[in-house]
Amino acid sequence: MTAGRDTSDYDIPFQDTAVIAWLEAAGIDATLPSPDRVYDAYLGGSHNTAVDRAFVDKAEQILPSIRPLARSNRSFLRRAVTYAVSQGITQFLDIGSGAPTVGNVHEIALRANPDAHVVYVDSNTIAVQSSAMVLQEHKVTDRVAMIQEDLRNPDGILNHPRTLELIDFSKPVCVLMVALLHFVGDEDKPGELIAYYRSKLAPGSMLALSHICNDEAPQDQKDQVDAFVRAYENTTTRLYSRTKAEMEKLFEGWDMVEPGVVHPPDWRPDNPIDSDMSAYYLGWCGVGRKA
Repeated sequence: MTAGRDTSDYDIPFQDTAVIAWLEAAGIDATLPSPDRVYDAYLGGSHNTAVDRAFVDKAEQILPSIRPLARSNRSFLRRAVTYAVSQGITQFLDIGSGAPTVGNVHEIALRANPDAHVVYVDSNTIAVQSSAMVLQEHKVTDRVAMIQEDLRNPDGILNHPRTLELIDFSKPVCVLMVALLHFVGDEDKPGELIAYYRSKLAPGSMLALSHICNDEAPQDQKDQVDAFVRAYENTTTRLYSRTKAEMEKLFEGWDMVEPGVVHPPDWRPDNPIDSDMSAYYLGWCGVGRKA
């Protein structure tokens, strides 16, 4: 098994022309790479265009470990969802889910518990449209929904009709913000946003976060990450790196699940690929539980 993907994962192929047509119809500039499609390209998915793949080629020149980092992050997502299900959670709110790619949350959750409910959230029109199509193909719209909203509008997410249809907030929910907050600057007060979400959740709920970093990396990788962050100035979304201390601060008010905030390969690894060390120092991740 590869990180975040097995033979039962789905990946519906898209041609560049189809993706570009959707972008143009939605009024989105198809000449700029988009972080969610770039992430899909890092993982070897097909929901991306030549512009996105050209950005990936450039990114790999700047940060050679970016593909292993993306795979490690996706593997953390899989393990976090599986852990949450093992703790009795059957409701998932995946904020910043992006376009469909390998190892989607609903596939992981529904394999572990067929009664699971998942609400995906993204602000990107093409991600929402392509996700809706995948959910129709999978015939899971009675248990899984995709809504278009932004992390910064929590009430719009939590009170959305489809969210309220599928998620009972009187019971525990696992909120996923995986590879999301490094697209959120300090000016948007991510800690306060997370605290607001926490205030609306039942005891026993969980929060899973992951984030790019370089504070413990060797100097050559520190420089690579700094250059990588600068490269995102030419995309539709800025990128930010945060330290372990800053990551831990985002979990204020949550009880940390062991082993706490760690590099992704160290968070409850369950197969050999989780031990890929080439991107070891380039991410932080963790899961918190509401008491």
